[in-house]
Amino acid sequence: MTRPGAETKQAGSLDPAQRADGVRARQVRRAIERQDRAALDLEMPPGAAPPRHRRSTPLRAGALAALALLSGCVAAAPVPAVSAPHSIPVPERRAATLDAAARAHPTAFLDRIGWGANAAELRQLQRLGATRFLERQLNPHAQADMPAPIAQALSQLPVRAPLETWMPRLVVAERRLRRNRRGSRGTQADAQTFQRELKALHRRMNALTREAMDDELLRAVYGRDSLRQRLIWFWVNHFNVFRGGNIGPMMDDYVRRVIAPHALGHFRSLLQATMFSPQMLLYLNNAENHRGHINENYAREVMELHTVGLGADYTQRDVTDLAHVLTGLGVDLIDRPVRVRPALRGWLWQRGLVVFNPARHDPQPERVMGHTFSGQGVGEIEQVITLLADDPATARHISLELAQYFCADQPSPALIAAMVHTWQRTDGDIRAVMRTLLTSREFSASLAHPQFKDPMRYLISAVRATVTGRIITHPQPLIGMLYRLGEPLYGRKTPDGYPLDADAWSSPGQLTVRFALAQQLAAGAPALFRSSGRGSRARPATPAPVTGSRRVSPPDLEHSAVFVASEPTLSRATRTALAQTRRRVRWNALWLSSPEFMTE
Repeated sequence: MTRPGAETKQAGSLDPAQRADGVRARQVRRAIERQDRAALDLEMPPGAAPPRHRRSTPLRAGALAALALLSGCVAAAPVPAVSAPHSIPVPERRAATLDAAARAHPTAFLDRIGWGANAAELRQLQRLGATRFLERQLNPHAQADMPAPIAQALSQLPVRAPLETWMPRLVVAERRLRRNRRGSRGTQADAQTFQRELKALHRRMNALTREAMDDELLRAVYGRDSLRQRLIWFWVNHFNVFRGGNIGPMMDDYVRRVIAPHALGHFRSLLQATMFSPQMLLYLNNAENHRGHINENYAREVMELHTVGLGADYTQRDVTDLAHVLTGLGVDLIDRPVRVRPALRGWLWQRGLVVFNPARHDPQPERVMGHTFSGQGVGEIEQVITLLADDPATARHISLELAQYFCADQPSPALIAAMVHTWQRTDGDIRAVMRTLLTSREFSASLAHPQFKDPMRYLISAVRATVTGRIITHPQPLIGMLYRLGEPLYGRKTPDGYPLDADAWSSPGQLTVRFALAQQLAAGAPALFRSSGRGSRARPATPAPVTGSRRVSPPDLEHSAVFVASEPTLSRATRTALAQTRRRVRWNALWLSSPEFMTE
């Protein structure tokens, strides 16, 4: 099919560039077909027979037609309309600009809005076009979340149980150990027994923390809702808590129950969820903030980091008064009844491990950013949440951080203004703000200008490009890799979270570590696919290996869908280096450590 008014060329009359593009389209098609067949194993239960291969299906025909759009070699037939969860509220011209930019830079597009390209998402992008693909990512409830074996394994993790069913037992057990230690005779045998039992308890707590990390890493690698998973990480980093002490075992709850349900919802709900979470209240000491003993840590950070931002129109007096408003909001880690005098029982509030104790609350009127708050109940705190979430400074602060993370280190004032306008028009709807950002002309243009990946983005994109058709059964090496890269999960001790700009991650030491990790992944990273432990009951359930073989061969990245799609953007130096390499592991490592792979 040709464009109106265009002359039809016979195959023999195509110029060399068109023939080369046609070859590229066939290469991408074959790469995706190979990885499609491998990916089928992720969906089949153990022992099931694979479906018979058919030479042609309607879905495959649609995908082949879309491949021509990726290559840009000929005028392609229109792709049949694919129903989206909602109508796409994007102006036609902006949609066309985004679609064209994603056709020219498909792997950059998938790297920007998710955790990196893989064969499945390349196929879906080709079939739907960027605008419809994005709309599905913005509405992920309409699609499956994870391959079945991985979802089943994660659902069996002990850490998935509600916090109140196991966390108080751990805390009580440690307190009992320490109390018994103080009451013991102090003999060497008593000390050894205490240390042995305490270490066993801490191993259990550390195992729960590792389960949270396993969950997050496997969702990043295999999750089909890439944009939501990426936003979950962004919000966990924005509302940062450090995993030390009793917080570590509760991190899975923080990610899945506190952050994830609101990652694409309204910011006010997200702010309220974090403010009423035991993890945040413990980390920033609001559990110690009560009448007669004011602790301003959380009040300061919720204004400076979480909402209006440093430099907004507030004073130290506002911070102090906000701390008074937040008095009494704390945590009960041992699940004991909260006793208050009868006159205050109506104001008592408790959800899970979080409790609002009116006896610890300062009921005096306080004035925060020009608004007076007076009362004894949780309603006063909910009012201050609304004040902070609805402030225009919050819209600007959060819009700037989102634009820096997804688009460019220095986004234009016009883009931020457009995002703020959407924020105010939609009452802080994160989905709508993200749509404004990701369909903007500035975002489309940014795909041609590489953005240096932070360690989490680099590692997950490399793993997604290399593990097609295989299930990671032992995620622990990934946790260690993030430590080596300087961005361990839940490891930022200060409340500001990890930096978002490229300069923070481009040091020579960082690049050296990336080269070393690229070597491991280039060889197939066999440690990721071994048994998850030596019978330890503390280890999480993991998916069974897809095949009976324990040997992991180096992946054929040269013929992978991700490399074939990204090859046109490689520099001459990278092309030359790859062309001169014959050994597969060496070739894989060169590509994974190339400037083009580390910047998308």
